[in-house]
Amino acid sequence: INLLQPAFVVSVGDLIEGYTKDTAKLAKEWKEFQGYAHKLQMPFFYVPGNHDMANAVEADIWKERFGRRYYHFVYKDVLFLAVNSDDPNEDKEGRISKEQVEYFQKVLKDNPTVRWIFVCVHKPVWTQNNLDTNGWLDLEKALNGRKYTVFAGHIHRYQKYVRQGMNYYQLATTGGGSKLRGLRYGEFDHVAWVTVKNSADPIIANLMLDGIYPENLKKPITDEEGVRARYGVGPAS
Repeated sequence: INLLQPAFVVSVGDLIEGYTKDTAKLAKEWKEFQGYAHKLQMPFFYVPGNHDMANAVEADIWKERFGRRYYHFVYKDVLFLAVNSDDPNEDKEGRISKEQVEYFQKVLKDNPTVRWIFVCVHKPVWTQNNLDTNGWLDLEKALNGRKYTVFAGHIHRYQKYVRQGMNYYQLATTGGGSKLRGLRYGEFDHVAWVTVKNSADPIIANLMLDGIYPENLKKPITDEEGVRARYGVGPAS
């Protein structure tokens, strides 16, 4: 990412393994992840996933480290919504609380003329069985008629959806557990590079991590301690 020099980076959650109430273990995992994030030469925006906020202990630690569980910001007349799809965190299927929906409804009302809106959320909640009650339809109703794009993760497989005439992207992995069977299966490690020009639709390029090299063509080396998990083993993320 530092080779690409974007203005900033936005996550779609699941930054640590989590799924524990052991505060020492959680502190170690966050220290490891933030050690990587701090190497970035540009701002990094955190969005929580189910691994990051699987229980009340993890939610408290998130609040201590990062403060807000959901938020928004505007950059060059583009509005970004960082949505928490584990609110409350006890609902394993995913949910956006009424309080959170009302927050974003107000944000959208207060920013009526932005040229584009990006919604970053961990779970693709529009695909879930509890769609009628999980809060997404209320947020989607507030977005209706606006120009926006949605980015999610969670499933570890790339897929594009179209709702309300707008593009929704379920991203693949950036080092998470995957069989890495390639484009045909939507299983690859990548970053989504987004360009916004004037009032035109965003240009999105998916850059494969194994295809980004510095000028000396030496493959970047990582000191990551983790071991790649097989896709489908352990909690869904």
